Amino acid sequence: MDLDRIQLAIRPRTIFECLDVAFLFCGRHWLGVLLTSAVGVIPILVLDSWFKVSGSEDSDGYLFYLFVPLQIPWATSMLTLYLGQITFSQKFSPRRAIRDFFRSIIPLILFQVVLKGLCLAVVVLSPVAFVGMYYLNEVLLLERPGLARVWKRVNAMSSNAWGRLISLVVVDGLVLLAGVPLLATLIRAISSLWEDRFQWSPGEFADGVYNPDWQLSIAFWLVIVFLTVFRFVTYLDGRIRREGWDVELKLKAQATLLAQREGA
Repeated sequence: MDLDRIQLAIRPRTIFECLDVAFLFCGRHWLGVLLTSAVGVIPILVLDSWFKVSGSEDSDGYLFYLFVPLQIPWATSMLTLYLGQITFSQKFSPRRAIRDFFRSIIPLILFQVVLKGLCLAVVVLSPVAFVGMYYLNEVLLLERPGLARVWKRVNAMSSNAWGRLISLVVVDGLVLLAGVPLLATLIRAISSLWEDRFQWSPGEFADGVYNPDWQLSIAFWLVIVFLTVFRFVTYLDGRIRREGWDVELKLKAQATLLAQREGA
């Protein structure tokens, strides 16, 4: 691997710089991002349509709040693995990604389902789920520490950085609130070209209850995909700030280059 072709410049960045890098990365690797995202998102959409879990009814609102945060880590797992490989490698290996995913199945169930589910169920512990576990997927899938060390690694990423993590969660929320309806409106505008009608609303109201449509669902998951890339960029930034990981990454890149030359 040519060190000059590393996809992300390794240096500490502000939150807005991380947003900019995430946009640039999505633009450069849009096909890989979409394909690896589809691997996780499509099964979630199928399951949602099967179980009919939505926020369209008051009785289902709590289930929507509970299940969607639990679905997102699974839907974006393959994307996270793709980001980890493509950032510092020349190509993505689906075989390696699938192997790494199945190696992380048990930690994912224990931490992303059981532990996070308990925190979400006990509403007062929700900040732990949204802030304290912000980088949980990256730790489980990319670092793959032993079960006994998972929480230690998560704490290492969040200790003395709660202010920044809260800011990141707020930015995520703002991007969701602004991006989903705008993107859904754009998708509806495009889809109206073959529907022979135009609807500006990203959803419809029936009996005073908001019912999301397929455009809104697609918009939601596209924004989640972007936020996954954004979180990955801030994860790298966090490790650089806390651990001087830029030196480690450059050494690993050099080792990869030497190994490839020896194998050639």
